[in-house]
Amino acid sequence: DTLELFARFREDDWIVNSRNTADETAIRTLASMAGFTPRITHQADSLDLVQGMITAGLGVGLLAVDTPVFPGVRLLPLDGPPVVLRACAVVRHGRLDWPPLALVTDLLVRRGAPTAGPGPAPAG
Repeated sequence: DTLELFARFREDDWIVNSRNTADETAIRTLASMAGFTPRITHQADSLDLVQGMITAGLGVGLLAVDTPVFPGVRLLPLDGPPVVLRACAVVRHGRLDWPPLALVTDLLVRRGAPTAGPGPAPAG
């Protein structure tokens, strides 16, 4: 179970992405559901740097399940809860039918149906 797995890392330092907050949000949410507040101590701007920090013993972090891992890094797949990302298009009145925008919004709607698939995996 994902929450039991996350709880095993309650005492560890966490490494997050410095370029956006998606993995930090996921870590904080899952940790909260597992009953703890994560101690986020490092930010890195590349997955190679995250893995280097993990192998140096500086903490644990999230990596995509298909990430080639460095020696000394172990991926532990997460099986839930499902991840939902929301995308919004804000347009001026009367512009929703503009062909480039219509193409993008149509793709978002068609591909936005919930799917099950592998999510990120904690690495440490």
